[in-house]
Amino acid sequence: MKTTKTTNKMNLQIVRNVAYSQINKINKNIKEIIEVDNELLDIIDINMKNAINKIIHDYKVYLQTGVYKIK
Repeated sequence: MKTTKTTNKMNLQIVRNVAYSQINKINKNIKEIIEVDNELLDIIDINMKNAINKIIHDYKVYLQTGVYKIK
């Protein structure tokens, strides 16, 4: 079963939203349990969100080209 571009795009947006929600929960737990510096927490947040975006981007490129590159 092949999904359409619109459906695939919506699914990837849902994946991103769910991942961001989980990242926010992780950050909240880190802040409450470990009490880390806010700057460190911001760096962790940004890096996790960047990683999710890279994974989604790489997947989109794979769908377009059929080639999956790991950098």
